[in-house]
Amino acid sequence: GKLAIDYADRPDAGLIHQVAVHGLLASCGIGSLLMAAAEDRIRDHGRSVAELTVERDNRRARALYDRLGYVAYGEEAAEWDDDQPDGTVTRYRTICAMMRKQLS
Repeated sequence: GKLAIDYADRPDAGLIHQVAVHGLLASCGIGSLLMAAAEDRIRDHGRSVAELTVERDNRRARALYDRLGYVAYGEEAAEWDDDQPDGTVTRYRTICAMMRKQLS
């Protein structure tokens, strides 16, 4: 599994992004462990809020974030380059739910 944390985008929060767990290891608790480690690092950086975005149709990820105490507070458009199997790159566009969690 992997994830990244951006501390520059939001002054009071750590923004968690690029969360992924290999498909063969999904539903084994790795995502929960990654998120707990990310929250610890965000606290260690003196931030009291963890934020993330999740695609509206990513029900499994949304269920995890809901279970971990993240609360939706809006939506935003997102886009990124997506490498295709034939080697081309396309621009992927989607709508994401914005979620946050107050860290203790």
